[in-house]
Amino acid sequence: MTAGARRRDGAAAAGAVTAAAAATIEVDAGPVAVRHRLALAVRPLDARTTAPAAGLRVGYEAPHLGGAVRPLENHGASGWVLRHGPGGIRGRSVLLRLDDPARRLVPRRLRVPLWALDELTGADDRPPTAGYVPAASRLLRPWLLPGAAYPVTGGLTGLRLRVTLGGRPVRWPRVEAFGAGGVRIGWAHGDQFGQVLLLVDGIGGLPHPPPSALDVALRTAVPDPAHPPPVDPRDPLADLVVEEVARSHAPPAPGDLDNPVLRGVATPPGYRTATRDAVRSLTVGRVLPETDLPHG
Repeated sequence: MTAGARRRDGAAAAGAVTAAAAATIEVDAGPVAVRHRLALAVRPLDARTTAPAAGLRVGYEAPHLGGAVRPLENHGASGWVLRHGPGGIRGRSVLLRLDDPARRLVPRRLRVPLWALDELTGADDRPPTAGYVPAASRLLRPWLLPGAAYPVTGGLTGLRLRVTLGGRPVRWPRVEAFGAGGVRIGWAHGDQFGQVLLLVDGIGGLPHPPPSALDVALRTAVPDPAHPPPVDPRDPLADLVVEEVARSHAPPAPGDLDNPVLRGVATPPGYRTATRDAVRSLTVGRVLPETDLPHG
């Protein structure tokens, strides 16, 4: 977009413009009426490949509509878009829900602060009343971890787990794997059935060539057993933890687009980490069948 595309036409700037009303900006082809502004672009990534994640349902929870989930605009490979303006988002933050109905990727819920409409339109004023907010500052790139139905190709190393507590599956667990020397070589998110697909990268601090088998320490984190969130039988994701995302700077800092929360490495609020690790043996080049992993 050119600098001229970010300036409001002088006649329109003199008029009263409400947050939802049309504005006029001057582009190379002439004045254009704008009835919306980009509030947020969401581009989920497959954590295994860092390629765009496909086949998702991406929406936001709308308390004013009885908790309904409203879908974002799907722009294909470009991701999903949320707009300010008529029919767009209300409020200064949005609670996103990212879900894969095929269970290839584990769902996430993220609360994201938004740039307000007056912050986005202020750069078009004459004189400007706010600084320009680049589109990259309104971009969210969350990672989604492999789920139970993730396509596992030959040569991958890992194992399938079911995290339990008192012999029962734990909803939405998380697992980290540590190799020799305490090097983290993998992490995973579990689903509402406690099922986890953990795929590891590397062999930790072991010397090369890699062995045919290696031991890993598995560390679980689960929602606080003393205060479990209520489960809604009508909404299987209602008890999924909400992770808070910081708003990007303008222009975005390196940590705004890639950080532990977006990658899913940070321990979510209200989770409790196991007091001891469990040691399991992996076979290099194989994903082992599911076994129970008690949360200790």
